[in-house]
Amino acid sequence: MANTSFSSLTSGWRWLILRNINHINHEGDLQPPTSQAVLLIADISGFTQFMKLHRMATNHAKQIVVKLLRAIISVSAPPLKLAELEGDAAFFYAVCPEGNVPRTLAAIKTQLPAFFQAFYQALHQTCDLRLCVCEACTKVEDMRLKIVLHAGEVAIERIQTFEKLFGLDVILVHRLLKNPLSAREYILMTDPIFRQFGDFYELRPEKCKVNCEGIGKVETHVFYPPAELSGAAGNRTEKPSASFLQKLRWTAKLDGKFFLELLGLHKQKAPA
Repeated sequence: MANTSFSSLTSGWRWLILRNINHINHEGDLQPPTSQAVLLIADISGFTQFMKLHRMATNHAKQIVVKLLRAIISVSAPPLKLAELEGDAAFFYAVCPEGNVPRTLAAIKTQLPAFFQAFYQALHQTCDLRLCVCEACTKVEDMRLKIVLHAGEVAIERIQTFEKLFGLDVILVHRLLKNPLSAREYILMTDPIFRQFGDFYELRPEKCKVNCEGIGKVETHVFYPPAELSGAAGNRTEKPSASFLQKLRWTAKLDGKFFLELLGLHKQKAPA
């Protein structure tokens, strides 16, 4: 193979070599190709305050957030893919075939109400199962959902079985969470996304400039989903309340790991 001329290679090999040459940087390192993608972060607000509480309340808050995140992830559908779980947030992305952002965005747009509805269904269920009177459990109804949307260039690097996203736009979508909005529930999107987003249940968006560290001011648009769209009003009256046994099982699930840790019977896995 070492003595084989470039012209004698098959077209497939020539294409692969030329493609990789295009992604070699000035230091000679191979760079992953970039793709246009829509980026979405579903962030649960109201969790951070519980981290300052005593140990049991913090453990309960973590278990509740896991339940809420699972509910959100369960209703996500292609083209969205889960990139990463980040504490109290789920980071999704959708690669745009042939760079077609509007088509990809249209498929994501239809999923947004389901995100809120799944979140509130899990939240109401958690409230119905509540027996514990710790601060995390008694204030679980204060939790809300924020969604941030952006589109841009990303490089996807495969690390063992994981896909990691890199790029300035990945940084930007995360920086947008640190915005001046006082509301704890909204759908925020950058201006290019908004221009392709179109009408959203006849809601009137609000403009907001976000000063992103290291990037500068970014023009965004914010939608505030009403209760009937998000499911915040809930349908708890339509379903029978959880039985005492169901509540007991949920409480045992919350406290099982905590008490094992207190007794020294639960051993955390050593880092690989």
